[in-house]
Amino acid sequence: MTTDKIQPPTGMVRLHNVEPNKITPITSWQPNTVLYEWAAIAAQLLTTGEKQYRISGMYIEYENVASAGNTVVVPSYGRESSAGIDYYNGLISTPNRDYLRIPLVSAQVISTDEVAYPKGNQPVFFAQTTGVVGVHGRPFSDASNSKVFGAALVAIVDEADATRDLVFSRFYLSTSLQQLKLVSSQIGLEWKLQLR
Repeated sequence: MTTDKIQPPTGMVRLHNVEPNKITPITSWQPNTVLYEWAAIAAQLLTTGEKQYRISGMYIEYENVASAGNTVVVPSYGRESSAGIDYYNGLISTPNRDYLRIPLVSAQVISTDEVAYPKGNQPVFFAQTTGVVGVHGRPFSDASNSKVFGAALVAIVDEADATRDLVFSRFYLSTSLQQLKLVSSQIGLEWKLQLR
């Protein structure tokens, strides 16, 4: 019996500027880290098949910076369970950081190889910022210099209870790619996973 761990799915994320009738990519594809919690999501879907374990939302992490030119120092993290919902619950103790808990706008499955995966092997998810306040009550607005610097792909197990969410994967933007909330548009995220 081998002791090698099964390799997790791989994923990439890019941000978009979302205006009425126009969606424009504003970053190149960025890698993400798939947490060990992905296995709990997949196992539930493969056994009980309950809808609440589907990937159904994203977290958009932001910090209200003193000046628009300020950058955000991203946290270090691994794949362990403490990098999941425990991390996001802990943001309540930070003075300027919070996250939006937003539903997906769309989800689809495409194929990266029509011969090997004719029925598809790459889920692609899209969500965009919405709302003016984060889960922990901090404002999200252009007036507050809200700067988006990270995101997570999540299964929203109970719409009324964010503490039960399961975090599939996370990613952070380099300082040069962090995005301020603009008055006239929203920030969209396109997230693709490759299953092999």
